Amino acid sequence: MSTVSNVMLTTAIYDGAWSQSDYGSVDILNEYLRKQYQGTCFKFVHDKAGGHKQMTCDIFIAAVEYLDVDSLVETFLTIEWQKPKEAQLMIRSNLDDKFQLFSPN
Repeated sequence: MSTVSNVMLTTAIYDGAWSQSDYGSVDILNEYLRKQYQGTCFKFVHDKAGGHKQMTCDIFIAAVEYLDVDSLVETFLTIEWQKPKEAQLMIRSNLDDKFQLFSPN
């Protein structure tokens, strides 16, 4: 049986985005995931929320098989977020009972 990690990332709206980028700072994590995990990348899901208001943060998710948690967290912590207090990485493998939370601050 494989180990699958559920990964959630929340950031400020368009954190680090520029004209040539889809999601700014998140592109750095997507590049890492694509190279290390056969094309895996975060999917933007904030538009899937219920309710009558828009989300006030960007939300991304990915399911990654055999994730090297330390390596992903290290990559996450090296990013120069525009609003680091709003960047949070949450990881929970199918072997865990709860998410681990990582923040740049």
